Amino acid sequence: MNRATAELDVAAIKADFPLLQREIDGRPITFLDSAASSQKPQAVLDAMDTYYRTMHANVHRGAYRLATEATDAMESARANVADFVGAPHAHEIIFTKNATEAMNLLAQSWGRANLGPGDAVVLTEMEHHANIVPWHMLAESIGIEVRWIPVTIDGQLDLADLDRLLDGAKLVSVTAMSNVLGTLTPVARLAEAAHAVGARIFVDATQHVPHLPTDAMAM
Repeated sequence: MNRATAELDVAAIKADFPLLQREIDGRPITFLDSAASSQKPQAVLDAMDTYYRTMHANVHRGAYRLATEATDAMESARANVADFVGAPHAHEIIFTKNATEAMNLLAQSWGRANLGPGDAVVLTEMEHHANIVPWHMLAESIGIEVRWIPVTIDGQLDLADLDRLLDGAKLVSVTAMSNVLGTLTPVARLAEAAHAVGARIFVDATQHVPHLPTDAMAM
């Protein structure tokens, strides 16, 4: 047992997830698919239950009590998320259903408005499909070029050829933490390199946020 594990009360944490108390074929569950869809702790289930039982209504649409309570709850959540990830303003937080929808939204809005035939988008070989398929779709529809930062045999990014990959690039779109390997991307370094050539950077921090302190501005 390493020090990090010794300081973590795994049993107490697991007890906070009702689904993990279930047994299958007489055996307790060990859930290893959280990278795809994480289980929900009791606090989340309670909040959802309270919402649907006491204030379910469209937000920002009505002036009656239920609508204003639902709106206040959503805006409070938005402010909490902004504080949690170090965003300067709550209005910079946009809620989507999931990372796949978010990346498709970026590709089909910002991408179509700012990219054209021959423009390069740089990804890494350890991206989730949510950050691959949208750019391939743009490559097929408007002719952008997709370039790849390779991964070494030990699961790290090979940045030896980064300058060539960024030459003429308009966008770098990368994961902050691999959902398969757990590899941490040197986001700050990539952002600095991208900005130096006039490119933007998109960061998929889906895996990073629940595992490590995340400061969007420091990235």
